[in-house]
Amino acid sequence: MGPTRILLLIVLLGAASCQNGTVITSEVLQGYDPQFMVGCYFSAEFQGEFVTQVSGKGAGGMVNEPIQYSTINITFNAIPVWGYCHKRVGDNVLLMDRYDDKDCIRCFRLLRRSRNVIEVFSEALNRCYIYESAALASCGTLNSTSILYRTKEIDGSSIRNEYCPIAGLYHFKYSINNNSAISLECNTFSSEFNNCPDGSILHLKFKRCNFDMHDLTYNCLGSWPGPNNSRYIALWNNGANDDRPQYRCGLYHTDNKRGKTYLSFSSDSSCTQNLDNSTHGYETLIMSKSLNQKKVPEYVKTHLATFPKWAQGLWEESLIVNGTMTFTDLNGYNSYTFIAVESNEQTGRYIVYSKDQCEQAAFVCLMMRQRSENVLEFTLGMILNPVVYQNDLCDDPNLDKPVWMTQARIERVAESPCPITGQYTGMITDLSGMCAELSSNCNTREIMYFKVSDCESGELYEERTYLCLGQWEEKGVMYTYTMRNDTATNECFVGLIVNDEEIYIKEAGDHCIRNIDPKKQGMRLYKKGQCYGNSPSPAPTPIRPIPHNPIMRITTPRSRLSGTTRVSGNTVSSSAFCKSTTSTTLMLFAAVILAFLKTLYPRTLE
Repeated sequence: MGPTRILLLIVLLGAASCQNGTVITSEVLQGYDPQFMVGCYFSAEFQGEFVTQVSGKGAGGMVNEPIQYSTINITFNAIPVWGYCHKRVGDNVLLMDRYDDKDCIRCFRLLRRSRNVIEVFSEALNRCYIYESAALASCGTLNSTSILYRTKEIDGSSIRNEYCPIAGLYHFKYSINNNSAISLECNTFSSEFNNCPDGSILHLKFKRCNFDMHDLTYNCLGSWPGPNNSRYIALWNNGANDDRPQYRCGLYHTDNKRGKTYLSFSSDSSCTQNLDNSTHGYETLIMSKSLNQKKVPEYVKTHLATFPKWAQGLWEESLIVNGTMTFTDLNGYNSYTFIAVESNEQTGRYIVYSKDQCEQAAFVCLMMRQRSENVLEFTLGMILNPVVYQNDLCDDPNLDKPVWMTQARIERVAESPCPITGQYTGMITDLSGMCAELSSNCNTREIMYFKVSDCESGELYEERTYLCLGQWEEKGVMYTYTMRNDTATNECFVGLIVNDEEIYIKEAGDHCIRNIDPKKQGMRLYKKGQCYGNSPSPAPTPIRPIPHNPIMRITTPRSRLSGTTRVSGNTVSSSAFCKSTTSTTLMLFAAVILAFLKTLYPRTLE
């Protein structure tokens, strides 16, 4: 995603309505016509279809009540069951409903825990405010009230799993803390746990237990930081029966000294019910890594080589120490360890012994390039013979058409300035009236700003900040690798600087897709002013690419790696309102948004 893909605008809104300062509950929204602010939105990362637990353990129901879920649709300007967007204040959003001609306002905050999980902070869902000032004051007292699990993407397609954070082959002990007279457990390390062969799916096989237990399969939905150096994990069991939650939340941590990983789950789909910590929950697993079945070949032990000095250290999803490189392929759902056995720094090609999290091993050629001080790229050749070393592996013709994996250095000695200086603006292609602005900061030149607004009124639709991580030139165009601050995700742009007054720019995915012509496919921007800050705008950043041999003739599918190595008030519930729209580029989405707004509100929005 990037300047040519505006994210769909949306807010999480509250189903609330006020009358005489008392709490009122209703199942139907009473035809509210929202006068929302255009700048009040949530980006596309928040849009789609979700479910949240509404009854059962931990949701206010009876102890043995089956867990039930409610569907939550998030559109560009509303969550229909909760309300419409009124105003955004920092990370908080005020949501408004209307009941019996009375406005009802509540404060919400959404935290995107992963691509498939959103945590909602609010007051009780049956509380709201008549006055905006009171609703704003309540923003400081919000509590976590629900977890939203994604069920459909923004375009209605199936969700995409995430790589499971507990990777590899394990044996585990298991216990259930359900206060029964007899402990239900598997008290030996006989049961099996793994994420093979698909690293986004967990498999649990229960053995030698004192109860009947079916094997379980979970889809990994995400992971995020938890208390005391532990992490949360969210899972989905699409084959769950009525007795088990379909969505699970747990805490885990690894004790490297003991060589154990501890994982505990709540008793429902919340992240709190009967879940104290990673070692004590409703269900608890103690896992031990399975002993390696495959020994490192003798040839590897006697022919250790090293990766270049500039590549040493911690990178985005990689760690390189001497001749060993570990890499987690989040797109391909696998993790790898590469051990160099032959190196050629002049060509940047290295024969490595590769092993994935499932102990699948092979010899393969790894090609590595330094793109800038803080950015490297690498790719793998094809496997001809997965178990035998061959000295001609790096003669692989497939390396002439590489699919690059782009990595940013985590510990940077110096930041990289962005390639543009000043304020540039242009109209969105194929959409009259919509403008984009790309600008830099004079005092902090590694920062870049991006905005999308109505050209005439200046109403803001999208605003982002990027940290530039590195840039390089290939075949007359410039690649800039960045981190988007609001999502902490890395994104690549390909651009062409015609002169100080005119530039073209196009998104290039998260691994710098090649074969993109920014002049033909990108957005044309013209300079309208100097950069932000007190100092004068300097000239465009000179391009001083590190010498390399660029052979770039690719498009980027999913990863090739897996294939190569194997507050008081009233509340109401609203009826459905806005249909989610689909966007893959800035131009397409902006057109959809404008058309949608004009359809709903033919009058001028103010």
